[in-house]
Amino acid sequence: MIQRTQGKIDYSNKHGIMIGYITNNDDVSAIETGWTQTSPEQMAKTLLEKYPTKEDAITAVDSPVMMPTFKKDDYWYVDGFGDVIESNLSWNKKEMRKHIGHLFLFMKGTWQYSDSGIDWEPADEALTIPRGDEA
Repeated sequence: MIQRTQGKIDYSNKHGIMIGYITNNDDVSAIETGWTQTSPEQMAKTLLEKYPTKEDAITAVDSPVMMPTFKKDDYWYVDGFGDVIESNLSWNKKEMRKHIGHLFLFMKGTWQYSDSGIDWEPADEALTIPRGDEA
């Protein structure tokens, strides 16, 4: 249940992770991963090391490797995918997935990360990536 304090959204219980890529139609195809015990930092490490290209990103999203629990192929570009994260600024409320707090999107030649659905930055700059076998 989302806790609201004076109209503010409590993000402390939003641990779900979705990953996606931009299709040839400029939509976003994305899944919610079933890796429930994975931190955003661990997910970033996996995506950057094992799925570093757009072709690899497509494989990660379109295959069972990430144990998808939900898939949608037609988010309206980056803005539509960003609406997955509940926000007072969300344009399209029907796209919200209230437990999702972390988005990864392959664009600009690498994995981008957002915890707001609005601001995106390269995952390796936004998160502290575990080194070696820490992930």
